[in-house]
Amino acid sequence: MSYRKNDGRYARMFAFWALFLLVAFGCFHGGGLSDLVAAWIGDSDQTYVDPFPILGTLKTSTCIALGAWLVIGFCISRILNRKRIANALIDTEAEMKKVTWPTWTETWHGTIAVAAMVVVMFIYLFVVDLGLAKAMMLLLGGGQA
Repeated sequence: MSYRKNDGRYARMFAFWALFLLVAFGCFHGGGLSDLVAAWIGDSDQTYVDPFPILGTLKTSTCIALGAWLVIGFCISRILNRKRIANALIDTEAEMKKVTWPTWTETWHGTIAVAAMVVVMFIYLFVVDLGLAKAMMLLLGGGQA
């Protein structure tokens, strides 16, 4: 039974899936839990299905990592339904509904303004750096002994 089940639904779903996929990355990406268990098991890491979707091969180490992933996913769902965390996510979603989001035109104009300012700053810093380098060459005599 989840706390205030229908409140903050999207914030809770986003938090769950973000954490769940992050744990999946840690379990199955190169050097993750699956590879650590495979190294620990050694030669007794039996292959069950060789062309297995997404994971490549289904081995004993993969099954152990998959079980750990599912248990951690269950724990994540239980933790996200605790009163304090659920209230924080519910409040976050309520505040996000109050936000006035910019239109596509406003976003495009802001992007152009930032890009133009980056170019102007690049040119300015390039010229100043070039001038300081020339001044140092004159002061130090070109670095020749």
